[in-house]
This record gives sequence, structure tokens and C-alpha cells, in this order.
Amino acid sequence: MAEGGGSVLEGFLCPVCKADFGTAVKLLSHFEKEHNEDKDVLQAFKDLFGKAKKKILKSDGVYGNEGEIQASSRKVMGYSPSLYEPQPIGAVRSHSQQFSAVRSQHLEHYTVETNKLLIRLDKILKDLPSDPLKRKAHEQEVVPWVDEKMVRLCPSCSRSFHLTRRKHHCRLCGFVMCNDCSYSLALDTARKMTSPISQVEPQTELQGSSLPSQKLKRSNSNSSLNSVLSLVEGVHQIDTGLRVCKECLHLLESREALRESRAARPILIQFYERLRTYMQDANQFLPTYIKMCNSISCGESTYQLKEAQALWAKLLRLAENIDSLSKKILVLGSADTENPPRGRALQLQQQIRAAATAFLRNEMLGLPTLPTEAKYLEMQEQRRQELKARIQQEQLEAQASLQLQKQKVREKGRDKQTFDRNHVNVHQDTVLLDSGWTPEKARLFNSDDPMVQQMNNLKHYIKEAKLAQRVDEVEALERNLEELQEEYWRQQEQKRQETAS
Repeated sequence: MAEGGGSVLEGFLCPVCKADFGTAVKLLSHFEKEHNEDKDVLQAFKDLFGKAKKKILKSDGVYGNEGEIQASSRKVMGYSPSLYEPQPIGAVRSHSQQFSAVRSQHLEHYTVETNKLLIRLDKILKDLPSDPLKRKAHEQEVVPWVDEKMVRLCPSCSRSFHLTRRKHHCRLCGFVMCNDCSYSLALDTARKMTSPISQVEPQTELQGSSLPSQKLKRSNSNSSLNSVLSLVEGVHQIDTGLRVCKECLHLLESREALRESRAARPILIQFYERLRTYMQDANQFLPTYIKMCNSISCGESTYQLKEAQALWAKLLRLAENIDSLSKKILVLGSADTENPPRGRALQLQQQIRAAATAFLRNEMLGLPTLPTEAKYLEMQEQRRQELKARIQQEQLEAQASLQLQKQKVREKGRDKQTFDRNHVNVHQDTVLLDSGWTPEKARLFNSDDPMVQQMNNLKHYIKEAKLAQRVDEVEALERNLEELQEEYWRQQEQKRQETAS
């Protein structure tokens, strides 16, 4: 520091005489000759320059004679970081609080100005008259207009006003502008801005253009004069919008864009919701398909093969949709080379793809396949033969049991009528239906034999249950029908034997 608090001196300065020598070697030689009495300071300088010489020579890879530095190292001028020890980090100050304060002030100003415009716009639209003269007075009553005599140039384009460039007022702030710098805000758009929740009914009397804003154009001065004359003569022409300036329109459009961005859902969420819908549909169809496939594979006639094939095709389409949609989610945004997905967004996309792949592998790949038409007919014939053999076996067992019972009756002296009344069990099980379903068309079949009548009723109930797609009820009814048929055949065989005896 210079004496008297002047400017700061820089360079290779002697700490005693304040002289600048330009290089470190000259400064060291000067200090040894002129200030050799200060042994401690001289030793500190030697140590400092020794460390600097070692670093310089080590970086250059050349060692010169003792006490001398080569010409390449002598060219070093000014400050060199290698000559000093690394310094610790000094004071740190955060500017986040200051930035937050400035940002909050800016947002508050933006919010306040936008709310003012919305309040004024709502007042203007409330009870807006259709008469142009009354409408102008209504607009001036809500928003005071700036005196146009005090404005000579357009604030936006800085052009002067004359006969062909007339002065206009913004209906929201009242400032003066020219026709080229003004915009028309459609009334339907203005009503949506003031009441975005409720849908405003279109009014043909006041609404004309569907565009949110458009430039107001005039062909020439004669058309302007003609419009004024038409008002004087009483021919009223209804304006299709409100004249606003560029700044007011920008604030309103920014608010609408912000509101739409908050209400809009990202494309990733839309894809994921559709993917979840596909998975839920697959989970709903899978149990029914497995039950139908098992029943058809056993040769049962509870389900139709065509219905099972249609359900299988639907499951295949769902699997294809799940696979393709999960792939789209995985590569979503990867085409954007400047801002590709990264971090948690990329991890989320990868996890969605992994979940969809696991669902297809665990739920869809292990599904049983349906037999062909020929194989299904062969299974039905085989089941029919098995049922026939089973019925014959049961008839033989019933005959043997009946003979044994008759023999016991003869031994005890019981007559045939008592035997028929007490020991012949007529199997007439009642059909148990789910409490949530009953046949729509109740139809009773009259027959002399109650067993035949009940079997006809069961066949009608099975037909109604198939039309209603009640799988469990169809299965229970067919089981009851088989038991009734077996009992009926057993009774018929018993009657035939009794007649023969």
C-alpha cells in the first residue's frame, strides 16, 4: 500500500524499500545485497524462493546450475500460483434469501396486476349493454380513461397520431395506443377467463369471433369516418370483442397458460393410466378363461368353444397392448437429445416397463391353450361314454341293492307297498340358485311323471342361465340335472324288473 492510502502496488516488491524488480531472482539478489542484516526475513525469502524454484524446475523437467534458473523459468512474470501454498476457502455468503425476496416481489406484483385486470374485466362484462354508446360509457365508468389530449405518441411504437392513425383506449388499463398496437379480446374468451369453472352459454347477440384475440384492422380513414357516421345516424354495429393493449393481453394469456399447464396431465401419466386399465381388464378375464379352458378340456358342455376362443383372442390383444404401451413409456422422451429423461424420471419409466414385463411373464405366458374343434368333439364323446358307463354301473349297484332289500322285506313279512313307501328313495334335489339371479322367464312343463317335469324345468333354467352368462349357476344346474337323470333311469329299471317278475 502506498503512503497516504493511495493505489495498491503490485509486482515483485521489496518489503523494505517498496521497489519493484520485475522478477523473483532480481528481488532475491537485491534483498541479499541491500538488506542482508535482516537474517530472519532473508531466510524466509530463501525458503520461499527455494520452494518456487523446485516447483518451476520440476514442471519444466530441467535442473540448471545451483543459484541460477534457466531462461524458460525467467520468463515467468507477475503472480504464479505455484509460488505460494494453497490458501483455505474464505468467507462464503449465500444469495438465496436475496433471490427469494426479489422473486417473491416479482410474483406478487404479477399476481396483483393480473387480479386487477380480472376484476375490471368481470365488472365490464357484467350487464354489458349492446348499444355502442351505452357500452362506451359503461366501460369508462369501470376503468377511467387517460385523457387522449395528453398523449401525442403511441407508447408502444412511438409513432405520432393523425387522421389515419387514431387514438384508442385499453378497456382494462385505460392507456392510449394506436390501432396497430391494440388487440381484440373475444367476449366468450373473456367470460371464460373470469369464470373458468362455469361454462358460459353462447350469446349470438354479443359474441362473434371464436378467436381469443385478433388484430383490429382498418382499410382506410373513410371506413373510420363511415363507422362514426353510422353511429350518429343510429345504425348500431356491435363490436365482437374488447379492445386491450399488448401488456394487458399478455398478463391474461400468461395466467390462462399457467392454469392450463396445471390442469393438464403429463403424457406419462396418461400412458400409465391406460396401461393400468389394460392390466385390470386382463385380471378380470383371466379367472373366467381358466375356468372355461379347464371345463372344455374335460369335455364338458358347460361352456362353448367359440366363447372361449373369443376370450382368448381378447386376452392376446390385451397382452400386445400392455407390451407395446410399456415400450412406449420406456423410450418416452429419449428422442430429445438436448433434454433426455434422467434421474428419477428415467428410473420411473424403467420400473413401469419392468412391472409390465413381470405381469406378462407371471400371468399371461403360463395360460393353458384351448383344444381344437376335432379334439373337443373327441373329448365330448369320451366324456359321454364315461357318463354312460357310470350310469350303467350305478344301475347294477341299484339293482343289487334292490334285490337285497326285497329279500329282507320278504323275510320280515312286509308287503310291497310298505317297501315302496319307506325304502325307495326318490331323488328330487331342489335347484339352488345364487341369491343374485333368478330365471327371467318362468316356464312350467306339465307331465304325468314329476321327475320328467323337474328335468324339463332344469333344462329351461340352464338355457336361461347361459343367456345371462351365469357360469356358476349353469354348472350347479347341470350337476343337478345329471343326478335327476340317473335317479330317473334307476327308477325306470326298477319298474321294468318289477313288471318282469
